[in-house]
Amino acid sequence: MIYTLTLNPAIDRELQVSEFVLHGVMHANSSRINFGGKGINVSRGLAATCTKSIALGFAGGTAGEMLTQGMVNLDILTDFVHVSGETRTNFSIVDKTHTQFVKVNEPGPTLDSKQYHGLITKIRKLAHPGDLWALCGSIPPGIPDTIYANIVREIQSSGGKALLDTNGSALIHGCNSDLFLVKPNAAEASALTGLKIDSIEDALNAASSILQTRVQNVIITQGRQGALLSNQEGTWIAQAPTITKRNDVGAGDSLMTGIIYGLSCNLSWSEILRWGVAFGTATASLEGTTIGSFTLAKQILSNVKINTY
Repeated sequence: MIYTLTLNPAIDRELQVSEFVLHGVMHANSSRINFGGKGINVSRGLAATCTKSIALGFAGGTAGEMLTQGMVNLDILTDFVHVSGETRTNFSIVDKTHTQFVKVNEPGPTLDSKQYHGLITKIRKLAHPGDLWALCGSIPPGIPDTIYANIVREIQSSGGKALLDTNGSALIHGCNSDLFLVKPNAAEASALTGLKIDSIEDALNAASSILQTRVQNVIITQGRQGALLSNQEGTWIAQAPTITKRNDVGAGDSLMTGIIYGLSCNLSWSEILRWGVAFGTATASLEGTTIGSFTLAKQILSNVKINTY
């Protein structure tokens, strides 16, 4: 089974305006709502490939009910821990050319130890050998930054595979818990290793450093420069095709979708990376928080160049 975990999911509301006005009133020409949070985005992407997943996390209040029903409407199974606080709403304002945007994320509800332990207990019961788990995104207030490390231990000890996409101290703790795969961007990998990452060579050095921890596989994303995947079997670098970038919000989550899709199909590591970059590129080419479709990713796939190191 494939599970996605979003500790701090959100309702993503985007408003489009003709132009930005500071210290004044802007009027929206259109608006849209999507169901967000990094793991939620992964489940949405997997649904586009007709790959089933179960979305876990915390959900509460009216926004939490909207999120849960929205996932049902997308034919995505959920198993949320329900909390008394209100699931956050994130706001984006974009201009009509999609060259400028402002995004404001709410912190999310403050949680307590009972809710934290409720989630750990749920994961312990669900975890089985061969399962794939995408652990993604920020940590809501009140939850310790060791939560991902604790969850990774539950999953890996059960014979499952945990894939982590987070930042800060949660990322540091997670990389010291026998992790199957970690997917930082260049800035996150730099903070994790203390190494400057401005080039592919820098990313190679950072990946080598991360593999010296308790991580089996590392992917470092570098935006238009592509992505690097490294493990004990080798190192591969993917170069994304040139596109007209609309909005890269969610592109990293779509890359994780492609990685999980490739793993579920038992593809080679080079093809797993190719699918990841194809999905990420597809999402970056679309407006708003729209997730790139499987059809679009397939069209892009052959144009993703892979070099082996």
